[in-house]
Amino acid sequence: MAFFSFSLLKESLNYLSLQIQPNIKYYSKDIYLWKELNNRNKNKRFCILDRERRLKSTNLGRKLLIFLPPKFGLGDAIEYCIAIKSLLKSKKFSKIGIAFTGHHTHIFKEFLSSCCAYPLIVSKETIKKYDTLFHITLEIEALRFQKYFRSNIVIEICKHFKVPVEDIKIKNNKDDKNYFNTISIFPVSNSVIRSLPFKIIKEIIEGLRDEYEYRIIIDDSIYSKNLQKENTSNKFKFVKPINAKQLIKEVSKINFGIFVDSGPLHLAKIFNKRGILVETSVSEKVLLHNSKKIFPIKNNYRSKYCKGPCGLVDIFNYKNKIGCYESNKVSFENVKKFNSFKNLQRFDKKAYNTNFIINPVGCIKNINVKNILEFIKIKI
Repeated sequence: MAFFSFSLLKESLNYLSLQIQPNIKYYSKDIYLWKELNNRNKNKRFCILDRERRLKSTNLGRKLLIFLPPKFGLGDAIEYCIAIKSLLKSKKFSKIGIAFTGHHTHIFKEFLSSCCAYPLIVSKETIKKYDTLFHITLEIEALRFQKYFRSNIVIEICKHFKVPVEDIKIKNNKDDKNYFNTISIFPVSNSVIRSLPFKIIKEIIEGLRDEYEYRIIIDDSIYSKNLQKENTSNKFKFVKPINAKQLIKEVSKINFGIFVDSGPLHLAKIFNKRGILVETSVSEKVLLHNSKKIFPIKNNYRSKYCKGPCGLVDIFNYKNKIGCYESNKVSFENVKKFNSFKNLQRFDKKAYNTNFIINPVGCIKNINVKNILEFIKIKI
């Protein structure tokens, strides 16, 4: 995990929407900024650039600065918001800041208006305003393994700080009348092992289309492009929100949704929407603890190396073989023993994602569409 400090020597730097000034020490976890600064230093001495060691906090003060991990998804952003909202309500802290919110900064600002959010960098002078620095995946052991055995972020953080979980719900949000007889399908996850193959979507739609309208919500991912490619007859309607704000608006209007483990599921819980979760590699016990209107379609897959749901959130590299626990013929207990997980993530993800879209992992191939259709007809 990248954590580094830098100080520009003479020249300022325009990076994305930031104007970074010289002679100020900053901290960051943005790997692209690290590469930018490192490359500039090869031509001439542009900045002082150092890797930093993450340190556990020794005392818990009243002013807390939380350092988030790099590259987390929309669903995780919402979970962090709920956890931090719970910390605020507990009154344990007089001030909370959130560092490295990245491209999900608008989510934090929307739900946590009383917190200071630092998207990509935070200065040394800003850090001095806090008396407790908290690297979330260093301090909370369970969150260290998030990629390989998913736990509930909200519960783990609240348990660590010994505060009750705040149940965030957006009230008085009425369903759009245009969606009254419509089922919205959200098949896209950040990982191919948590996304629905076209074949499954097709079977669901064909089983429902005589009674309901439908919308398939996609994005710009390789997975979504493959869905559109598979739609050779143009029989299926896709909706692609142009950005996260449009996605939030889309979820806020739905009447009934079909979800996987993804950002839209977490948004639907906040909007108190009805629907089902098609359980893949992550358990509904982790994902639906604060929802009374979204019901799980259980995953009972079993293999020699795993049982569904196994807790894995993405494919990984084990001894130069890419896949899940089953295809790599390894269990979480073996992975858990590693001191570093860097090698597990070293592979061309784009190429292998394409392969696993065409050849889904075992628990995806064994999704029972008949159960989904019967359950929907009961619940809707």
